[in-house]
Amino acid sequence: MSDTPVSLTPDDVERWVVATCRDLGVDLDGADGDFFEAGGTSLAATRLIARAEARYGEDALPPDDLFADSGVRAIAATIGRNARRGSAPGRA
Repeated sequence: MSDTPVSLTPDDVERWVVATCRDLGVDLDGADGDFFEAGGTSLAATRLIARAEARYGEDALPPDDLFADSGVRAIAATIGRNARRGSAPGRA
């Protein structure tokens, strides 16, 4: 676990979402992309949710929110709203 603070600026979270999705095999073009339209599967969604929780804290990305609006900006906004600054471990 790192003591490095996790950035919650919208741009930083959007960049994290895009990079994480690409790491999971979902080829997003950037912040205008949509997770499911870019080929995201339910398994990749589960992995994205787990990584969001590991980085930004428990319940940072609830499944219902991801399935309701799977655009990168919406995902980042959800994480920004739900992140627990004090409990986010700061891992990628």
